[in-house]
Amino acid sequence: MIERIGQSGKVASLPVLFRSEHELVVVKPAGVASELTSDPRGSSLVSRIQAHEARFENARLPHRLDRVTRGLIVIALTDEAIAHHNEKIRLGLWKKLYLACVHRPDSSRVDDLLGMHRLYLRTRGRQAHVVRSGGRPAWTEVLAAAPVPGRLDRLHLLIQLHTGRMHQIRVTLAHLGTPLVGDWLYGRDGDDERDFYLEHTLLRFAPVDQDSMAIHWQEDPDRPDLAPELWQRLDGIRMEWTRETMDGRPNGEECGDQGTTQRSGDRETAGREAGRRST
Repeated sequence: MIERIGQSGKVASLPVLFRSEHELVVVKPAGVASELTSDPRGSSLVSRIQAHEARFENARLPHRLDRVTRGLIVIALTDEAIAHHNEKIRLGLWKKLYLACVHRPDSSRVDDLLGMHRLYLRTRGRQAHVVRSGGRPAWTEVLAAAPVPGRLDRLHLLIQLHTGRMHQIRVTLAHLGTPLVGDWLYGRDGDDERDFYLEHTLLRFAPVDQDSMAIHWQEDPDRPDLAPELWQRLDGIRMEWTRETMDGRPNGEECGDQGTTQRSGDRETAGREAGRRST
């Protein structure tokens, strides 16, 4: 049985936007680890799902979000599902959009944030660093920027990942001089960590035995207010991706995403290991 957004309720207190016998799509809150190497208290998202009911005991993650990042995450419930999603990610057939809150640069530099940013990153310990050579490619595209309502010193950004390196969005924006607000690892001294906001908000992927679909929870009560122009751009992308689903592209072609769940073919440029990285 397949259930869609608005019908699926919650699993382990997590909102469920899509449910089938093979997978779940849930909303991970900020502050919860996706997965832990050692988790005796069962506090990670995947441990909570596994403990929720017996048929979820083999739940696994084809991708992850940082502890501090909130938003959509896919949980594979069967061996077939984990193999399927790992292969789709390896082929670069997922597509993901994020929202982020950053310090606003000078007005003359806001336009410099928009567009594709191609960097090379190398991981040292728990941090990623921009390097001139020897790193792994990290392509990050800023699609839109708008002032945070009531905070003209901050911007909300709409971001598409074209690779999936560790901390890619955070280190890229810090490198551009506009770190995420409250980012204690890459941000500014004196920020309040409680102001940190990074959300995986739109996802397009292909469930097992189905065409690709696009998922976005428009009524998410924990999402901060967005400026009307950002909602307009977000909705425009949603509609564009929805039209692609209506075109009936074969499973595995370029894809997009939407406000309830919708279908089509699908793509995101991120290798298997990239898709499994935290952002």
